[in-house]
Amino acid sequence: MNWTHYSRLLVSVLIGILFIGGIAGAVSLTQEGFGGSEIGSDVIFEATIEELYVADSNPIEVWTLRGESDLERVTWTIKEINAANKEISASKKVYTGAFFHHGVDLDSSVVKLSIEIAGTVPEVTEWKYNPINEVKVAEFHQVRLGGTSESIGIINTTQHTIQSKTARDAIELAESSIVIVGGDKDAEKTLENSISAYNVGNFVNSNDLAVQAGEKAAITGEESKRNKNLISIFGAIVILGIGIGILAWYRSTQNKSRL
Repeated sequence: MNWTHYSRLLVSVLIGILFIGGIAGAVSLTQEGFGGSEIGSDVIFEATIEELYVADSNPIEVWTLRGESDLERVTWTIKEINAANKEISASKKVYTGAFFHHGVDLDSSVVKLSIEIAGTVPEVTEWKYNPINEVKVAEFHQVRLGGTSESIGIINTTQHTIQSKTARDAIELAESSIVIVGGDKDAEKTLENSISAYNVGNFVNSNDLAVQAGEKAAITGEESKRNKNLISIFGAIVILGIGIGILAWYRSTQNKSRL
């Protein structure tokens, strides 16, 4: 890979094992400091798979880890770690391609696997605003003797271009503005058109329409605020007028009583 022409992103991902067929364990997937991947950029993910042999009954002493990815030009770097949390000497393996298979054996003193997945974020075949476009970075399976396969976990990342991200940010801002003003039919219609433009990949038009929707919602909000202020002022005037009238009536009754 040419790391100079693309952004390089490192994401720490911790995965515990999920075994479905009577195996104890749980999936723990964390992503820190990560906000999506730009199309065409080179990315690096790190995963750790633990509890390799845990089972409710008999331990699974020998099995095969299978991985697959939808990234382009994928490289998998696997390091075997022992109980002292040290890399086992000469255990490092490097696989290339969308699929790989790696043997796991209890006799080799391996207690966990450290995996680095490196690849290029592919193009989007069909854009959609909701749900957001994602690409599968890695999916891991445990393949036991006899061919039985169980899912371990999946790592996905969102896909965007600079223009699609700009349009999405504008849509999200417009959505918030419409919610704040309690809804605006004209703004909502413009926002729908913005999302439609996004879904066909016309991000410039989508961004412009989203900005318009936000502006319409803002105007509605200002008008609503102004109307509320006018109502408040009118109410105050009415109350003041009633007060003046009551005071005038009271004074007139006092004058008559003196006469």
